Amino acid sequence: MKLERTVFVYNPEKEGAHQVARRGAAWCRRNGIACQVTSRRKFRCRQGDLAVAVGGDGTLLRVASVLYPEQVPVLGVHMGSLGFLSSCTADQLEEALEQAMSGSAAVEPRLRLAATWGTKELTALNDVVLMGAERGRLARMDVWTDGTALATLAGDGLIIASPTGASAYALACGGPVLTPDVRALVLVPVAPHRLGARPVVLPPEATVTVHVHYPVGVMLDGDGAGELEPGDALHLSLASAPTLLVGRAGEPSHFKRLREKLGWLPGPAPKGET
Repeated sequence: MKLERTVFVYNPEKEGAHQVARRGAAWCRRNGIACQVTSRRKFRCRQGDLAVAVGGDGTLLRVASVLYPEQVPVLGVHMGSLGFLSSCTADQLEEALEQAMSGSAAVEPRLRLAATWGTKELTALNDVVLMGAERGRLARMDVWTDGTALATLAGDGLIIASPTGASAYALACGGPVLTPDVRALVLVPVAPHRLGARPVVLPPEATVTVHVHYPVGVMLDGDGAGELEPGDALHLSLASAPTLLVGRAGEPSHFKRLREKLGWLPGPAPKGET
């Protein structure tokens, strides 16, 4: 990885995040790398060789959203309680930067989702979530894929997740576990009224159209993005460009992360597993 320009984006609500970002910037300057430090609220730049998101998964998701569609790798620095997408802690930052500079760091493309409704065209790394816009009001929607009727769902809502997002909200709502390299879309009903409503995995070339009967709020990667009114439709497919995530050499496997971070399949790991 060429490393000449780096931007450090920190979450001002995370204690110590600003100091960690400044420490990383100081390391870059000592090594002849131009850099800048900015709050995630002010981050607008789409250029550079590396973006370092200091805070947690939420900060990484926001940085990736601003960068799209530019292919700038993102290194996540975990400062919170989970940090499933982040590849290093604050203490490991200099090591991760050294690997990025030397070219030994792994750069993994992650599929993004593209959602369009009305005049809006937005993307998400984890998921697009449709939820009843009014408190206590169910969400009722017709779901189509590639022009074929899939289901009419009634309940709290619907999650459309990427392989990366399959280990987030979708997993908590009963969705399947996917490794990030699986090319697929995952549809997961949220608290459906019919017990027969189950998660569905679709091929990556599939398109999904959702027609809503009642007002529905749209969230992308946990952020509110607008509402659909009765009769409106949301169209979803894979985005044209991925997000590039930077990982440290020797990082734990995806399934070890699931066990350690999410308490999935608790118990000792098989001998020799990483």
